[in-house]
Amino acid sequence: MSEDKPEDKPIGPWKLTPGRIVILILGVLLVLYTASALLGGLSNYQTLRDSALTPPAPAAPPRQ
Repeated sequence: MSEDKPEDKPIGPWKLTPGRIVILILGVLLVLYTASALLGGLSNYQTLRDSALTPPAPAAPPRQ
């Protein structure tokens, strides 16, 4: 009888290996980046930055 060594067994499609973990993390980051871009994350950030740099409008004089 011959027994298969652990390194001779094929890797299952759902077994997490270091390479598959890296690909999984990169896929999650891609989905997060795409979702934030679709929700206007970068344009909202630019608008917020522009409004922080512009001086505030002068206050109206008090009513008497």
